[in-house]
Amino acid sequence: MKRLVILLVLLPLGLRAQTKDSAELVVERYLKLLNLEALPQDSTLVMESTVTFPGSTDTFTMRRWYAPPTMMRVEVWHDNQLTEGYCTNGSSRHREYMRRMRWWDDVDHSVFHQKMDAFDFRGQLYNWQVRGVKLSYRGEVNYKGQQLQVVRAEQTDAYARYYMFEKGSGLLVIVQEKDEEQSTDFTKQVLAKMKASPMEYEVFHEYLPAGMSLVPSQVSYMRDGQLTVMETTLHFEPRNNLTFNQD
Repeated sequence: MKRLVILLVLLPLGLRAQTKDSAELVVERYLKLLNLEALPQDSTLVMESTVTFPGSTDTFTMRRWYAPPTMMRVEVWHDNQLTEGYCTNGSSRHREYMRRMRWWDDVDHSVFHQKMDAFDFRGQLYNWQVRGVKLSYRGEVNYKGQQLQVVRAEQTDAYARYYMFEKGSGLLVIVQEKDEEQSTDFTKQVLAKMKASPMEYEVFHEYLPAGMSLVPSQVSYMRDGQLTVMETTLHFEPRNNLTFNQD
């Protein structure tokens, strides 16, 4: 495993919000670099990730399947046991693996996406307009000679997030979540019910080409003082819709 350099950026208090257009330009540049719309329609993108916790021997394996534009499946395995799973055919059926009963069950569309979003390799900025995300540009920070452009994102069902993009390449480097004042009382109520604490930081170390697209392949994040490292390999398989319709 390559040595991971964990970057912790403390946002300067003096950053001034600039125009919304600036935030949109930074985000849209990043999404164009990922170019996820170019993933082949006749194939399934298969991603296998090893999830480790430095200092611990515990290891999880996460397997994800994606067939454009909306078919997805994720399975999380530990000690050869399926511990968590979600699957959708992109239209009429959304399912969750019920661990205690050891079977897949149909679930409500909104409940499914609320849980599945955490495993979506495309990230929270994908389709940000549809998600109702509010963007604001917060200027630039210099970290160890690396110039980063900072965009704040706010939506009703998540903590405020600060996305930091490398100015030169346009790629996303760091994400921080902040438990700070939100714009609406509804958002405050939603966050009060969330069990997860804010993510201290998430670092995107490497990206891999997937055809004409880019996919994050080496990511680490810190939450509640626990460092998690995820390394991903990927390949394409012939498209088989049964992957998203059967247990």
